[in-house]
Amino acid sequence: MSDFGGFSEFGVGSVIGRAWTVMWRKPLAFFGITLLSSFVSVVIGSLLAAILLALFALLNILFFSLYMVDIGDISIITAVIGGGISFIIASAIFQGALTYAIFMLLLHGQASMGEAFKRSAGRVLTIILASIIMSLATGFIFIVIIILGSFLGVAVSGGLGAFIIVVAVIAAIVFGVIFIVKWSVFAPACVVEGTGPMTSLGRSSDLTKGYRGKILGIFILVGILVGIFSAIAGFFNNLIFGIGVMGRIVSAIVSAPPLTFLSVLPAVIYFSLRVVKENLAPDSLADIFD
Repeated sequence: MSDFGGFSEFGVGSVIGRAWTVMWRKPLAFFGITLLSSFVSVVIGSLLAAILLALFALLNILFFSLYMVDIGDISIITAVIGGGISFIIASAIFQGALTYAIFMLLLHGQASMGEAFKRSAGRVLTIILASIIMSLATGFIFIVIIILGSFLGVAVSGGLGAFIIVVAVIAAIVFGVIFIVKWSVFAPACVVEGTGPMTSLGRSSDLTKGYRGKILGIFILVGILVGIFSAIAGFFNNLIFGIGVMGRIVSAIVSAPPLTFLSVLPAVIYFSLRVVKENLAPDSLADIFD
């Protein structure tokens, strides 16, 4: 049984330190999952982009009016759509596996990657649906606030109108951040507790309530640290290896630790919140799988 102390405290520094410790308990496996996720995402994204581009070419043949659209613009659009879809799929598969692996590591001090992927496979569709619902809800609120603010700003006009538009943009960003933070642990809840899309989002909302300020602080601090590390690593990588094949390989390897840490973080936040809010000890987590 794993002895992972400090669960009773939920602070910005303690959670980040806890996630860092967890990541280095099984670095090769966790970094491997991150690299595999990136590879699968690129492959699936490229295939989807090619399929969408081929579909557009077919439509070009069937409907001559589409020849007015620049093929270069369509290539960019298909790449973005394919990349977005592939990212959601890969994240659902590998984030779920990583979450389960962390769960078992905290529970027993060891984790089977085979069991982790088996557990994740059964939750892929649910995680994808929850991700879509989360994105649509957040995007809807963001767009509505921007539209209302823009209409009101134009109606008022002048300096006050511009001020209203700026306030609307800031409000939209704030509300977007609130939704992202409140639903930040839906994936761990889904994998660990076996809940559906809406229940997972609701569970995340309940768990993060009262701690969202600290969670936002965690994300901001980690984002800054990861950004600094990535900028420095990217600079020296381009300086030494350039942008060729070797440079890309080195970049993928160097980016594995920070990307893995970003994936580990939600799972550790989830476990920490359960212990703090539900008086759940690591040993009692085993009941979920009994």
